Amino acid sequence: MDQLTILVLNLIFILFSTFVFQYILINKYTNLYRKHAKLFVIVLGGIQILFCMSFTVIGSADFIFDLRLIPVVVGGLYGGPVVSILLFIIVAAARIPFGGNGVWINFFNMLTITILTIYLSGKFRSFPLSRKLYTVVAIALSYTVLIFLMKAAVFDDLSKFQFMLLYGLALSGGIFIVTYYIEIMRQNQLLHKAVLKSDKIEVVSQLAASVSHEVRNPLTVTRGFLQMLKDPSIDEEKRLYYLNTAIDELDRAETIIKDYLNFAKPQSNKASLISVKEEVEKALELILPYANHFSVNIKKDLMAGMNISGETVKFHQCILNIIKNGIEAMPNGGDLVISCREMANNHVSITIEDTGCGMSPQQLAKIGEPYFSTKAEKGTGLGMMVVNNIIQEMGGTMDVKSKLNEGTIFKITLPLYDTEKRET
Repeated sequence: MDQLTILVLNLIFILFSTFVFQYILINKYTNLYRKHAKLFVIVLGGIQILFCMSFTVIGSADFIFDLRLIPVVVGGLYGGPVVSILLFIIVAAARIPFGGNGVWINFFNMLTITILTIYLSGKFRSFPLSRKLYTVVAIALSYTVLIFLMKAAVFDDLSKFQFMLLYGLALSGGIFIVTYYIEIMRQNQLLHKAVLKSDKIEVVSQLAASVSHEVRNPLTVTRGFLQMLKDPSIDEEKRLYYLNTAIDELDRAETIIKDYLNFAKPQSNKASLISVKEEVEKALELILPYANHFSVNIKKDLMAGMNISGETVKFHQCILNIIKNGIEAMPNGGDLVISCREMANNHVSITIEDTGCGMSPQQLAKIGEPYFSTKAEKGTGLGMMVVNNIIQEMGGTMDVKSKLNEGTIFKITLPLYDTEKRET
């Protein structure tokens, strides 16, 4: 390979490994990276240094040239003094087997650059982008001038001007590109976090406003009736009506707060093996008296032997919420059918179908939105938000089909747990 090809190969590997490091480790395993950030930067820098020194340009019998300076400088500036010192040790140790007088020039120049990097590392992160780029390019040019001057002055080994220009441009251009690339990735990460934080704040604000509005209504009604109870002239029948209405409104406020807390409470993520048939049957046993009260006939068709992974309590809550909604959609009675079937793609489908009032396309499009409910003043809409969250946590999906005055079909699809092991 010619000189330019080798230097470009060095740069491509540094950029590629930096991208992999950023995308896989920092983005996917953020907590692990935060605990051992310096160690990971040292490992990455060490790998880049060893790769660059495996593909070098032979300047003479005693001197080799590559882009090892880039991981040393960049790693030291972003990682701090400890990282800088350890990367210097890696470079010095890796250069010894090559031999020649260049070992001492490499040691002296790298030591000089390391000291400068340690000095700048405390201030570097606070620099604006333009100043960071100027700084790393200045270090690269200084290193280039220093190494060729010492090579010529101390060992009387003058390099060709064309090669000096090529190496200086490759080194300074390379460190410019790598630093700019890292800064762009860091800015994108910060922007992404800011957007997520803004979205969370907006959701919390919307929910807080909705809760405030929904709770204020029953409290206002309750306050009005309690004030009316002060009137000694009202008869006992009206007094009893006012009391019952006030209690009903307080119960409605309690339901709103309960639904909000169910939606907002932190997740425990304690997954376990769930038998779909057994847990659905348990949910049906709990809801049966409620169904009888509404004259709803429950039919079930449950396939045995299907297991999923998740939290049993949340799975119960999910199934109960949907069944309860189906029952309440049939105030004059009807049929509710729940079935479980294994699908061909190692998933299980749970279908809950009612013959209730159904929903219009406009209502169906809003299902799961905060405080949208087809139950008028009795519903909060947070129940379906909880259901959506639970299904998503379990890695599943939910599909809803509905027609006015015909009924609604909820189809939940969840991944089976360890299918091959279960079959054996």
